[in-house]
Amino acid sequence: MSPSADELDALLADARADDNVLGVVLFGSRGRGDFVRDGSDWDVFVVVREHRGERPFVHGAHVETVEVTLDELRSQPDWNRYALAWLEPQLDKTGEIRDALRDGVRVDPATAGEPLDAYVNSYYRSLKNARLGLELAALFDAQDSVRWFLEFVFALHGRLRPFNKWLAWELEHHPLPGDHVPLAQLERIARTGDVREQAALFRDVETLARERGLGAVIDGWEPDLATLRGEQQ
Repeated sequence: MSPSADELDALLADARADDNVLGVVLFGSRGRGDFVRDGSDWDVFVVVREHRGERPFVHGAHVETVEVTLDELRSQPDWNRYALAWLEPQLDKTGEIRDALRDGVRVDPATAGEPLDAYVNSYYRSLKNARLGLELAALFDAQDSVRWFLEFVFALHGRLRPFNKWLAWELEHHPLPGDHVPLAQLERIARTGDVREQAALFRDVETLARERGLGAVIDGWEPDLATLRGEQQ
């Protein structure tokens, strides 16, 4: 057993004996059991009843502990929420931690209209900047549109957009229903900002949005829909 694994076992033994600790959750690469290499650290949430500062976070430690209350685990900031996805607690004294992990990654499909609108906005800006000859700005906007497209598609299914590192893994291990994430096309858009590729993606997004009752978001972009569809250059 590696020294880090020994440290984790020691932490778990200490946590079991500590009445202030509700549980322990291993997250990151080791928590999901993939992208683990020699030297990968051990990222651990220690869920406590109250903060006492007994297990401070030390960046670069073999075992990096993040002390959180149950409410803090459940309400991670948006940029970190996916860290909770597909995890099981290593210690859960009350049964509440497993529920908090599920609550922390839940997405209301009714909110999908917001990232849909953000996707169209970024795509629209990319087209405008491309026409102005602002190639870098157009590319950056195209890349932004990919992020919002993914937010939209995952939200439709009540799920969080994965961290970029975990996107392909997510689609392989926990695929979305249907074929809504064209990774090769998204890569071409992110690398080139090609307006024809973007228009093709928009047409598919429009179809999907209307099927899911979000046609009003698309219609809000009149009178530019023909341009967004690639019908007018």
